[in-house]
Amino acid sequence: MGSFSPLSAFANLGPPPQDEHIALTQAHDADPNEQKVNLTSEEFFNRNGQPFVLSVVRQTELELIMDTSLTHSKPSAWSHERFIQAAQDMIFGSTSPALKSKIASIQTVSGTGACHMGAKLLCDTITRNTVWSADFSCTSHGTIWDWMGVQKRTYPYSLPDRSGIDFERMLDVLNTQAQRNDIIFLDACAHSSSGLDLEPEQWIELGAVCQQKGIFPFFDSAYQGFASGDPDTDVGAIRCFVQLGLEIGIAQSFSKNFGLSGERVGCLHVVLASSEHREAVFDKLFYYQRGLTSTPPTYGANIVSTILTSESLYTAWRADLKSMTDRVKKLRLGLYSELIRRRVPGSWEYLLIQASSKRISKSNTF
Repeated sequence: MGSFSPLSAFANLGPPPQDEHIALTQAHDADPNEQKVNLTSEEFFNRNGQPFVLSVVRQTELELIMDTSLTHSKPSAWSHERFIQAAQDMIFGSTSPALKSKIASIQTVSGTGACHMGAKLLCDTITRNTVWSADFSCTSHGTIWDWMGVQKRTYPYSLPDRSGIDFERMLDVLNTQAQRNDIIFLDACAHSSSGLDLEPEQWIELGAVCQQKGIFPFFDSAYQGFASGDPDTDVGAIRCFVQLGLEIGIAQSFSKNFGLSGERVGCLHVVLASSEHREAVFDKLFYYQRGLTSTPPTYGANIVSTILTSESLYTAWRADLKSMTDRVKKLRLGLYSELIRRRVPGSWEYLLIQASSKRISKSNTF
């Protein structure tokens, strides 16, 4: 009797689209050159090239270890309430009860999980046409919208030489081509591909366009406090849109600004026009979460909420942020000065105008 070779269910499985960021990181890791530098990483490293752990995070971990009231059981059905409140306060500031009553928030698996859940909510509840994102956007974000079956289009953002933002062309494309119920994906700060952010008055103008056209803004807040060094400054765009009365979504991540990328700490916020819709939106988000992760992890959320709700730890966190952003700015200035001194061909001014947290390579990968 001959051998039987069953046909695999995966025999016709083709390769997925290449993620350039991952491909470059793999190439870096495989390169034996001891002088190699990975310019694609957006995490903070110490002077020895090792991942940096914030001193306030280390201190908080020690305190949590000694807290016998903490367990490893999963959180309640309503997620990590202290974390949710702290995350809301970080994004929206000291808000009135009226505003809080119009915000539906849920803990997520970092910012990517928040983007995924937010995209699912929007695609299930509004008659959408297209999602708009800046040219040269993050690969994972595009993948999420692909999964949702949404048409993707781009608007021009930075000038060809990355020396500034082509704001007039950006508004022209949105004014002439975007449709009602389209979604626009925006970086709250430290723009993902260029490191260039809109000025406050430009955010107001963009918000007005979203109002007039009926476009739904969805913010990615991945670098709050790690862009300018000031957490309040870095969410100015979000607070501007809230003041304009827009309904918006926010994917909030604590990976970069707390140095917790391995813990996957995130939160999704949906600001609504009326408090009467808050419960329905939250119920929908909770339904999604049960199917995605059941309940979110607690370790990183405990660290974040402990720091944000302690005056002394919060002050220490702000000091850590200031120290990190100041060091990056100093490194940028040093690199720029050395390139100029050596008369290296090219224009290097972008090193000085990008948000401090952004990678220093002008040839962006995602």
